[in-house]
Amino acid sequence: MKYKAVFFDLDGTLMDTSEGVFAGGRYAMGKAGLAFPELENPYTFIGPPLGDCFRVVLGVRDEATVEALCHYYHDYYSEKGCYLAKFYPGIPEVLETLKKRGYILGIASMKNEDMVQKMCSHFKVDSYFDQQLGIDLTGTMDKAALLEKGFRSLGLKSSECVLVGDTKVDEAGAVKAGCDIIRANWGFGFTKTDPGTISSPLEILDLV
Repeated sequence: MKYKAVFFDLDGTLMDTSEGVFAGGRYAMGKAGLAFPELENPYTFIGPPLGDCFRVVLGVRDEATVEALCHYYHDYYSEKGCYLAKFYPGIPEVLETLKKRGYILGIASMKNEDMVQKMCSHFKVDSYFDQQLGIDLTGTMDKAALLEKGFRSLGLKSSECVLVGDTKVDEAGAVKAGCDIIRANWGFGFTKTDPGTISSPLEILDLV
């Protein structure tokens, strides 16, 4: 075993959450009387902390409005949006195999933590994960800080852990936290044209 622990991003790595995320964003903006703008790359709305999705990606500058948008989004997503997610083909089998091989498994997601845990329970994968980490609703905690929190709580060195992620946010977080990254090209960030990426979850089994 090259690593003791394998951490996964959620959106775009474990699951295709795009349908529910976009629906939640449109719902929140509509509740606030705002239009959801056309984005050159819509997937930029998936992955950052929720507050930054509205602040940075959609350009909402008023913090009170951002906070309201986050609550509107959370209300919709927790009621409907989260249930629209789908595992990428092969992910459940990979999780089961890794667990049987004795790896510690974790999720490090920029979703809020209660939603990460709710989705793990609903989709019946909570038993695989030793940690289900996320951030608070409007927080700006970055991926590196989240990973470091996970490493500390498990009593592991960063060199004993690897992150599987699909975006440059994941890559930057892993670099800053001092762990390796396996870059998945089936999600919302990396593509098959990016060198050094993997195209199938089954490849994870050969890299850890």
